[in-house]
Amino acid sequence: MNANLMCVLLSDTPIRARGRLVSIDVDPAHLLRLQELGMRIGAEFFLANRAAFGGVVVNIAGTRIAVDTRSARRIAVEEIS
Repeated sequence: MNANLMCVLLSDTPIRARGRLVSIDVDPAHLLRLQELGMRIGAEFFLANRAAFGGVVVNIAGTRIAVDTRSARRIAVEEIS
């Protein structure tokens, strides 16, 4: 990983930001489900919205995925332009 890489938590990423998933530190069962949905390290996303339940909605390759707050706090991302 690049030493100059500026990572933030998915939960702190602003709406309409583009980013790349850097690390996902969730329970293995949840990790498998997130990977099945397309959330893999290196995947690029667009943060579409904040959900009513406090989580975030990301768009990865045209698929919208709702991520709960607890999980979003355990996913590191880098913002890209």
